[in-house]
Amino acid sequence: MRAGGMPSVAHPTTRARVDPKRKFGLANAVALGKLVHRTSIMGESELEAIRRLLSADNDTYGEYRRSVDEQRLEASRARTANWLDTVDAKREAFIRRRQEEKEEEVRRKNVLIELSKQQMIEERRQKQAHLALKLMNEDPRSRNVRSILLLDAALKDRDAQLAFKAHLKEKEEEERKKELETILTGLEDHITKEQQEKMDRISRNVDEKNSHLQQMLYQIEERRKNRAEEKKGRAEVERLAEEERIENMEELEEARKKIKAVNEYNRSIAKPFMTKHDRLRKRIKEEENDNSNRRLQEDRIAALKAKANERIANRLKNFEKAKEISFKACEAEQARMLHKERTQDYFEEHGISMIEQLASREDERLQEMMEERKRLEQIMRRRAEGDFEDEKLPETVWRAATHRAGFSNEEEARAYQLQMQKHPALVKQEQLELAAKMRAEGELLQRIHKLQTAERRENEELEKKRNEEEWKMWQEAMHDDDSRYLAFVKSQLPANMNPYLREKALELKF
Repeated sequence: MRAGGMPSVAHPTTRARVDPKRKFGLANAVALGKLVHRTSIMGESELEAIRRLLSADNDTYGEYRRSVDEQRLEASRARTANWLDTVDAKREAFIRRRQEEKEEEVRRKNVLIELSKQQMIEERRQKQAHLALKLMNEDPRSRNVRSILLLDAALKDRDAQLAFKAHLKEKEEEERKKELETILTGLEDHITKEQQEKMDRISRNVDEKNSHLQQMLYQIEERRKNRAEEKKGRAEVERLAEEERIENMEELEEARKKIKAVNEYNRSIAKPFMTKHDRLRKRIKEEENDNSNRRLQEDRIAALKAKANERIANRLKNFEKAKEISFKACEAEQARMLHKERTQDYFEEHGISMIEQLASREDERLQEMMEERKRLEQIMRRRAEGDFEDEKLPETVWRAATHRAGFSNEEEARAYQLQMQKHPALVKQEQLELAAKMRAEGELLQRIHKLQTAERRENEELEKKRNEEEWKMWQEAMHDDDSRYLAFVKSQLPANMNPYLREKALELKF
């Protein structure tokens, strides 16, 4: 051990545990056995904690004290575990109560959310049912169902009126019998009363007939309105169909005009058709122009090369002359200045200036350049005129002799003549080959057209079968829809309805 209680080993190993709640200091690093590379200032308590961790294996009394403290703490916890007025118990009860309140609030929110979802689903279902019922009621297949229901109600009212009238008639018969019985006792007293009752009956009958007539007039007016609405809707549909047909015809006419204008423009910009003979003439003419241009270009390039070579040769010649003169002057100057003192004054008096020497020959050089330019201009003029006799070409350049017909020699002219004699046969052979090729292409196109026709026929048959299947499926779907709609209409009709009206109501009109 060193002074201060520190061990002498470099890497101490301890059994102290790392405290995850410790956020400051290096005690955890020391407990893990890591080297502390940084220098820092620690407090007395932290230093004591580090010393306690380092001497944990040798501190028997401290371990005993800690075990006693732990036993006392466990005994205290066991004794106060069921107490309700302790700080820990109150805190745990408060935490438990808060947790229960949060859970209850979450449960209440979930219940409200579930109830709102169910309410929204029920409202959506009711809206869908209301919309389906509205669509069923507005379906054009049962335009006369409402009228038939009204007519059935009117007929029932009429039957009720007839029954009431029969009942009244029976009462009248009974009253008449009573009147006949009373006539025997007092005819004179009852005459006025009988007349009054008769007038009352007549007035009642008139009122009943008037009310029945008003009902029939109302039903007739309703039927007229329904028929007028049907005719108006049919006229509107026919008008819209006619407008759509007129618009389609106008669009078709405009498309035809555009196609006609495009065809006229294509015919106006189309290039004329050239036969094989015309193309051959055009290619021969282009080759002749290309050959003449190529010869002129070669002559121009040869002239430029000759001029450049001559200029280079003159420059080399002048340079050699100047070099020879300078060498001679230098040797003479060296011989003269062999044992003399070389000073600046001597050089200024006896030195030879190369610039002055070249300037003295500038007039001669310009005269030579003018003569060379004139000579080249004469050569170019003769070449332009077609005179090549006096021109001297280099030994490496060979030029063929020209012929009056434009050929280099007689053999080339005879070969061209033989070729021209064979040209008609070659052209005929090419025409035959072209006709055979076009015939083969026509046969190939014919076979392709047959295959396309067979394929189109097969596609049409498949399309026809597909349309038949779709038509059958559509008919089945319409039959199912009609059956569902008939069930809906039956549910709307009363049970005691007139059979004839029921049959009319169940007829679907499209």
